[in-house]
Amino acid sequence: MKKLILFLGFCIAFLNVSCDADKILDQPLQGRQQLDDFFSSSENAELFVNSIYQMVNGTNWNQVNFQRQINEMASDDNWAGNTRQPRPDITGIAQYNVFPGSTYFNLFWENHYIGITRANIALDRIPEVEIDDETKARLIAEAKFLRAFFYFDLVRNFGGVPIVTTYNEILEPTINDKVRSSVAEVYDFIESDLKDAMNSLPLRSQQTLGQSGRATKGAVQSLLAKVYLFEEKWAEAQAMAKTVMDSGEYSLEADFADVYKVGNLNGVETIFEIQYINNPTFNGVGGQFSITNGSRGDRGWGWASPSSDLENAFLSEGDNIRLRSTIIKHGEPVFGDPAVTSFDGKPSENKSGRTNRKYYIPTDERPDPYQRGQLPLHYIHLRLADVVLIHAEAAYFNGDEAAAKSSLQLVRDRVQLPSKNNLSGDALRDAIWKERRLELALEQHRLYDLRRQKINGVPRIALILGPNGSFVKYNTEVSTDPFETTNLLEPQNSGSLFDPNIHLLWPIPPEEIQLSRGNIVQNPGY
Repeated sequence: MKKLILFLGFCIAFLNVSCDADKILDQPLQGRQQLDDFFSSSENAELFVNSIYQMVNGTNWNQVNFQRQINEMASDDNWAGNTRQPRPDITGIAQYNVFPGSTYFNLFWENHYIGITRANIALDRIPEVEIDDETKARLIAEAKFLRAFFYFDLVRNFGGVPIVTTYNEILEPTINDKVRSSVAEVYDFIESDLKDAMNSLPLRSQQTLGQSGRATKGAVQSLLAKVYLFEEKWAEAQAMAKTVMDSGEYSLEADFADVYKVGNLNGVETIFEIQYINNPTFNGVGGQFSITNGSRGDRGWGWASPSSDLENAFLSEGDNIRLRSTIIKHGEPVFGDPAVTSFDGKPSENKSGRTNRKYYIPTDERPDPYQRGQLPLHYIHLRLADVVLIHAEAAYFNGDEAAAKSSLQLVRDRVQLPSKNNLSGDALRDAIWKERRLELALEQHRLYDLRRQKINGVPRIALILGPNGSFVKYNTEVSTDPFETTNLLEPQNSGSLFDPNIHLLWPIPPEEIQLSRGNIVQNPGY
């Protein structure tokens, strides 16, 4: 961790200024002086905070976002999908034959600690910059929000991780003595950062021209509500989600299809998103998912193909409105793209013949060239529907079924689905969980939800995956899907190797354990 963070976190953060890794590592005092020189103006302080945002999705397709896609592949919503390329480093994770030294685990870990290091540098240096108090407080709050975001990602994937709070820590030899903090300690730290940040950030409506897309008070509150949900602090999650809902800053898009509509930057429903543009002059300013997720018959890579099990979940609710804006199926028209009347899902090279519609760019809106890193489609991390369903779930577990039903119906009303007000108890809980699946499908929430949701103390994922899991049983004993049951290059029993004693977390990258001289301990089973 030490060498990579010092080199990448220091050099890349300084706006691509040329650096020599060995010189920085050997001369930490010189590094501190360079920091002093860099933070000599308010403009540089803001640019440096911008570099923290850069790490939320990483700077390349494989650093962060592809691991998020692999997480989708490891749930019941997706297959690995691409059956043309033998990639055991990807399919092994998706099928729970996990190699701890996977490049994707390693990059995910490293990217997040680079982001944390940048946040720590900002928090160390910005208080000394000559800048007006309001801007200074805002930049510090943004850094704390982003640091909390990174730690939340880490704790959900790996469990307890080392907590690093200052830049100076990584310059000392004792950095290799760092041990993993407990899950509870990491969550306490996340809460603390978010609470500190909350009152120093503007509401969305208070942002000035040029601040659009930066963290807001609502983003902090929404992330904190989600953190409380994962901690099962039901009362706190309910209250914080309601605060966001009642703020008047956000509303559900009238048309579900507009949530991921190209050009709908910072839509009325969006709370925190990463925006992408198309500009061939610069590398990596656009998105990746439309290619990595796209059909191999449509210039894509074919990874993370939606499952027929997910499609059936929509059909069982009569939910055609969200289905058509979530899944594209081989041979069928693409909703919202009149140029495509028969989609090529390439079922000979794709397990399910299906593609994620949310990350699809319609034909007449595609840039030329249409290539990875130049795709002008935003990536949403937090949106109001998610917060409303957090409120519904937290209210249910907090004993407030009336509030739970009300929030559940808010989301269902948009897509013209009937009321669930007749439900109570376990049936209401299951309806709320199903609504999360349908509303947020293919947006990288499903694996985390299945890991945290419990029935009689058992994580739901253990009931869905594993040799006797419902998803595995459906695919091996029930499904007659014409694509999935004929393309057996990805086995029908995907997920059968899931073991709840191991796979509720991913492995710590072995390289980090070695660098710590064994002070960082591996997760059980790896």
